[in-house]
Amino acid sequence: MSDVSWAVPTALALVGALLVTLVIVLAVRSSRRSPRAQAAADAARVAAAEALLRLDDAATDLDIAFEASEALTDGDSTSALRRARAAALRARDRGFAELAALSVSTAIPAQRRAVTEALRAQFETQFETIARTRSDLAEWTRTHGTASGRVAAARARRDEVVRTAGDPAPLIATLRERFAEDDWINAADAADAAATALADADATLDAAESAADTTETDRLVHQATDAVRRAARHLRAVEDAHRIALQAADNAEGELATGREELVAALEIAEARPAECAPDAAEQLRAAMRDLDAATDEAERRPHTAIETVARVRELRDEVLGDAPSPRRRLEAARAALPGTLACARAAVAAAEARDDRSIEARLRRDSARRELAAARAATDAGVALANARAAWRAASAR
Repeated sequence: MSDVSWAVPTALALVGALLVTLVIVLAVRSSRRSPRAQAAADAARVAAAEALLRLDDAATDLDIAFEASEALTDGDSTSALRRARAAALRARDRGFAELAALSVSTAIPAQRRAVTEALRAQFETQFETIARTRSDLAEWTRTHGTASGRVAAARARRDEVVRTAGDPAPLIATLRERFAEDDWINAADAADAAATALADADATLDAAESAADTTETDRLVHQATDAVRRAARHLRAVEDAHRIALQAADNAEGELATGREELVAALEIAEARPAECAPDAAEQLRAAMRDLDAATDEAERRPHTAIETVARVRELRDEVLGDAPSPRRRLEAARAALPGTLACARAAVAAAEARDDRSIEARLRRDSARRELAAARAATDAGVALANARAAWRAASAR
């Protein structure tokens, strides 16, 4: 009897302790998933994004400084500096990938906050490392070459950019003559931006030539180098837009015809097996057919719009049909859709890179689009490549 009287309160005490422990565990787990924890994780991501923005600017500035100082063309005297530059650029690129991965992480808010804060600290450390490299480069520049030599080299780079790209005016004129404004306005804007950047570079280099102080001369050469890079980027955008428009004109008729045939076959599946498709699959496909009709009517003047319409219609078809088509038909559909979707993704990435949106979100979208486009080109499976190409297109098109 005495054993029983002893065991009962002991058991009750153990049960009570377990209940208290359980309550504490549940409370802690709840707090780690609470709205407050989510808000803290979001705030940590904003802080990390701001740190990455500073890191990206510093890495870009360092890269410009290397070009402006002619350190990239020097021999063994800059080997350590060049390794530091390469490490900085790799760290910057890795930072974009790591922050993007956090955006789709399924970890609980408390874990995401901890990882994000560690990532921010890493960005800050890399920022300080770049600052030291920038200082070392400035010291090297003071003892190598001459200010006048750096001005001359910057002018030579400017002239080479213009020589390589050629005059964009004939390209714009061709696009204006053949196509509607939608298909040439980006090229025209890029040509104007290139002209402005070149004018900035010329004015800055003129000022650098007349500057009496070497430090001021080097600052102006750095500024001019940045302007020449902007001009080169915009001139590439003109070439890309011209090439994309002409390729679209060559392919629009065939893409529209093939897309129409594919929609007819898709509509047959949706009407024959509605239970295996989205509830309103047939109606959405009919609406897509009307979109194709409208694109066909405008294809001669808006060929790129026609290519985009076909690509969107194919994506809609895949969404509403789901697994209703056989695996073989889905593979064939992916192979047929891939070239046009890749063309749309490349065009969207080129347009995004030509824009001067320097916000961190815009930079993250551009980086994501580049990585998805590279993955699409490298993929050997048509379905995987198509998914990557569509992701690249979405990322580059978002504003």
